[in-house]
Amino acid sequence: MLGVLPDIDLFFWRLGVVHHSFTHSIFFWLIIFAPFLLVYRLKPMPYLAAVVQHFAFGDLLFGNVMIFWPFSLSYFGLNLAMPSVLDVAAETAGLLLAAGIVIFNGDIRRLLSVDARNFLMLFPLLGLLASLLVFAVDRPTTMPLVAYIWSRKLLTILVLDHVILALFLAVSTLLGLIAIVRTPSRTA
Repeated sequence: MLGVLPDIDLFFWRLGVVHHSFTHSIFFWLIIFAPFLLVYRLKPMPYLAAVVQHFAFGDLLFGNVMIFWPFSLSYFGLNLAMPSVLDVAAETAGLLLAAGIVIFNGDIRRLLSVDARNFLMLFPLLGLLASLLVFAVDRPTTMPLVAYIWSRKLLTILVLDHVILALFLAVSTLLGLIAIVRTPSRTA
């Protein structure tokens, strides 16, 4: 869930927040995590790593990010082609790795059960949908979206990867909502 957190900037574009700006900075997240690191020492490190991997291994490779904000307002990155074979391979490998971890840890059983905690999957789902919406808007306007997606094999694979993840997150979120609705109110 924390892996999509840097893309929270997508929800604040009306406030002038630019995608890949300060929410994609290592220092921004160190400031956010500092109190937790001070109190809990190294225990929050996996959570910080989950956030940082988003832009360190994704956006930094295939785009440009403001990784050194607030010390530098410059954007850095390799800006490799999107979609490219490397981009699609990285996205697909990430999806398969995440699926493998979820299955290996036994979390798949809980994530696909009626459990109120699953409603939290709404947050990565919203982040994923926001990024898909940005993709849909930031495309050539000369052809319909579906035709554009099917126009290139790599783009089709990339979109299908995201659709599979979105469906999984949507099912898990729905199961969480069902659990919440079924739970009797304790205030009665």
